[in-house]
Amino acid sequence: MTRYLKMSLSALAFVLGSATASAQSASADGVIRKLDLEAQRVLIKHGEWQGVSMMAMTMPFQVRDKALLQDLKVNDTVHFSMEPDGRDWVITQIARLEPAIAGQ
Repeated sequence: MTRYLKMSLSALAFVLGSATASAQSASADGVIRKLDLEAQRVLIKHGEWQGVSMMAMTMPFQVRDKALLQDLKVNDTVHFSMEPDGRDWVITQIARLEPAIAGQ
């Protein structure tokens, strides 16, 4: 099992590295699960990315500017844009999406 897990993680790192190298930017919608203002990090349960082939999952992101997180809170639905930074993705823009009003 451990060998299989290591092989799977290696394959995932390769795929993410390949996507990062070829992509300029991506965007997605998601729900904030955790905020860490001090570390400029946010955990987001996101849908499929636009601009890059990435399936829906929950993952942490570094945020380029701490001010982007100031008006956000856990459980907010957001739209965010990101750029590759080495093997990671850094959020460059993030905005809360207003809930839809029934009947509109």
